Amino acid sequence: MLCVMALVLCGAAAAGLVFHTRAVARQRAEAVRLAEETAFREAEAVRLAAETVASEAARREQEQRRAEEAAALRQQQVSQAAEARDSIQYGDKLGTVRVEGTQINCDLYWGDSNAQFDAGAGCHAEDGCVLPGENGTVFVGAHTGTFFADLGSAEAGGHIYLDTDWGEFVYEITETQVIYETDIDKVRWGAEEPSCILYTCYPFGILTHTDRRYAVYADPVETDEYGVVPQDTAIDK
Repeated sequence: MLCVMALVLCGAAAAGLVFHTRAVARQRAEAVRLAEETAFREAEAVRLAAETVASEAARREQEQRRAEEAAALRQQQVSQAAEARDSIQYGDKLGTVRVEGTQINCDLYWGDSNAQFDAGAGCHAEDGCVLPGENGTVFVGAHTGTFFADLGSAEAGGHIYLDTDWGEFVYEITETQVIYETDIDKVRWGAEEPSCILYTCYPFGILTHTDRRYAVYADPVETDEYGVVPQDTAIDK
């Protein structure tokens, strides 16, 4: 009986040892698996961090390159504009003017005498007024019975396009109002801020003298330190 009991005890001890050994092995295997997963996650985190740093560096480099290209292009445009404007004489054709939402689309001249008004629209060339694109007021007029007959259709939010040899300058209409020819304070002559004012005699279509004018006020869509940025040569930021 003692021998049988001893054998049973030995068998139980052996079975317990086997079970314990297997449990230890499983724990070690699980620890190894967890360690491998941790190492993988850490390596993946390092890889993602490196990719993020590289991507950010590439993005900054691209932004820097685009900024340099934009600055070079703007400098070239400013230089070309200065050369073109230096050669302009009173009465010269500058380009065209068209107004969104209207039928206005005509030639634009430097000067606002009858000769220019008979051919299209004219920019006032005195009293501190400026050429399209420059800092200051571009003051453009035309006859109410011809080229600016549809000026009354211009609405706030619409665009005025002054297309010249040195760029297309876009102004957004802010307001319209009827003024008197003596309202010098409402025409912004000599102002330093860039803007555009279109005007014609009022009431529309009148063929006799009138002291009233219909004025359309607009501010540039985009500006920088040099003036209005021409939309046809601007680089998207």
